[in-house]
Amino acid sequence: MRRCRAFTLIELLIVVAIIAVLAAIATVNFLEAKERALKSSNAANMKTIAAALQFYYTDYNHLPPGDRQAGPYPSHTTAFAAVGDGPAAGGSWDGVPWLLVELRYVENWRTLFNPKYLQLYRSEGTVGGQQWPRFHNFRYAWNSAALSSGGHLGGTAHIENGDTWLMRDLWVGPRSGFYGSSWPDYPADYRYPWGYGKLEGQVENVMYSDLAVREVVGGTDRVPDPAEY
Repeated sequence: MRRCRAFTLIELLIVVAIIAVLAAIATVNFLEAKERALKSSNAANMKTIAAALQFYYTDYNHLPPGDRQAGPYPSHTTAFAAVGDGPAAGGSWDGVPWLLVELRYVENWRTLFNPKYLQLYRSEGTVGGQQWPRFHNFRYAWNSAALSSGGHLGGTAHIENGDTWLMRDLWVGPRSGFYGSSWPDYPADYRYPWGYGKLEGQVENVMYSDLAVREVVGGTDRVPDPAEY
């Protein structure tokens, strides 16, 4: 009699279990690699904007004004006047100047957005009438009040002073903005973009006025302690 050489049920279950474990490990590694890539792209955006600001500052002897209502569309029109269409921090803060795109100091408008928020909120709408994609609310935040921007609120500091933040991922957290009372529900259902472990969703990248990019705890100037991770 010929002996059957097929797999037993137990052997098949073991193979399936091994494949499932390998797939889970691969998925985790893929997600971590994707997050690292987004974070690197985020820092690269900030460095590109830093170079653009240096050129602008050389040409005009001051920094550009921040935008209260603007986005990847023609700036400064009445369509952006409603609360909820603000360009940064969920609609609660000035955005990094769109003027850099309009004057071609920055070639690609996507450079003005955190790539993670650009990806997360591409299909949702803003609060003010829902007429613009929600990522519009998450342009990099711009500290026009603290530097010699020549625009909104002005300021007396200079670009050489590295102690003041100039641009950051978010600044105003979801509990602190116009819609903080609705947290953790829409439209305050967002988080700071980076961090892991105890600091997951609590870390952002910041560009200071010496044009250096640093990683800090969201909404502060504090560098995370490695023990916090």
